[in-house]
Amino acid sequence: MSKSVKTFIAVAAMLALAAPAMADFKFSGEFRVQGHHQTVQDIGSNDARSFNIIQQRFRPKLDYRVNDLISLTYFAEVDTVWGESISLGRDGRTGADGYNVQTKNLYADLKIPQIDSNFRLGLQGLRDSFSGVVFFDDFAAANLSGKMPFNIDYQLFYSKWDTNAYAGRDRVGLRTEYKDTDFYGIDVSHRYGDFAKAGVAVYYLDNNSNFDINNIPAGGEGVNLDAEVWWAGLYGDYRFANLAFQGFALYQTGEVLVDAPNNTYADTRAWAATVKGSMIIPNGDVGLRYIYFSPDDSEQDLERFYLSQGNYEFTDENLMIFLVDKWVNNEGKNRRAITDAVESGYGLHAVVGSANLRNLPMNTYANLGAGAFFVAKKDPKGGDFGEMNRTLGYEVAARVGKVFADKFDVSLRGAYAFLGKFYDDVDVNNNDADDVYTVALMARVPF
Repeated sequence: MSKSVKTFIAVAAMLALAAPAMADFKFSGEFRVQGHHQTVQDIGSNDARSFNIIQQRFRPKLDYRVNDLISLTYFAEVDTVWGESISLGRDGRTGADGYNVQTKNLYADLKIPQIDSNFRLGLQGLRDSFSGVVFFDDFAAANLSGKMPFNIDYQLFYSKWDTNAYAGRDRVGLRTEYKDTDFYGIDVSHRYGDFAKAGVAVYYLDNNSNFDINNIPAGGEGVNLDAEVWWAGLYGDYRFANLAFQGFALYQTGEVLVDAPNNTYADTRAWAATVKGSMIIPNGDVGLRYIYFSPDDSEQDLERFYLSQGNYEFTDENLMIFLVDKWVNNEGKNRRAITDAVESGYGLHAVVGSANLRNLPMNTYANLGAGAFFVAKKDPKGGDFGEMNRTLGYEVAARVGKVFADKFDVSLRGAYAFLGKFYDDVDVNNNDADDVYTVALMARVPF
């Protein structure tokens, strides 16, 4: 067992023994282990290859109420790949003494009752109001949220994403150079009783990294691509009886560095939108979602959708290949509709159905998903591969599980993707692309 994990458990045990004197502490979290097998196929290659891994994740969370107005939260993460070790820890080999405890969140909450608000300061999880297509990640941030008269909710935040471009840069003596990445947001919504909500959000990214579109280091466009970008959108949901509808429309505009030596920028503009209808049924719910991203139809500008910091979009649709698997750890994440279509300039049309069923025979549950994916335009002027067939492909997915002893959740999930003619056209030899699939067996204990 890792020395750092032993230390954390020892501290938690001491806190537990000190109760009730330390009743202001709350310990919660999750532990899960999953074996994962999938076939992987890089775009432009017709041959799929296998991928196998067993990985576990432990997320302990400790909350402490200082007084009626102040609380502190520490949220850790321990990721271990069975049989593997890296220099930074994550030791799953024999002996297992790796230094692999990561700080996921560490923040203070200050309640401000005079204005019915809360101020959160520190490392924290933040998600946009647009299904994660702009950001869904952990950040160092200052975040003020609360309620106003006339059923209005608001959020204002500032986040520092990076200092001096990226984590691999030698920072010694460079903090006087302003090459930081800062992110700002404002979100205001209005509640119409208990049945409807409508809101508007505006986000601003200021990245001064001096890395252009052709030389982005590892770590994602949001942190590393020199850009000044705005997002503004409307979102809402409406509920009536056993029906619910939700959706958003989001516009992106700004400029992106395309040639660092010559300090040349190009304009960027793009749209994203979705609408989903869902219905509560006996023992569960069913839903149908439509997703749209605009294509890059400009030879000079970059009219494709950028960012998605966190790469965790549309996670409630129960898919695993074309959209992100909700339960994936660090390894084996797929989001092919985004990487292969949206980020390549072709945009996206997608129709996705989902179902979540509970109390099935033998007290089991099931999460089902299916989707059809097409590029928004087969020959956009800014497409990376030229003219393509519009059919990305189709996916079917399912997760079936059962909970033992109230908390021990065992499930088997899998997905199969029928890759369409788009992938045949990307291959220079016009070969038929292999279909891909993924399977995962998971045991999970929330506490």
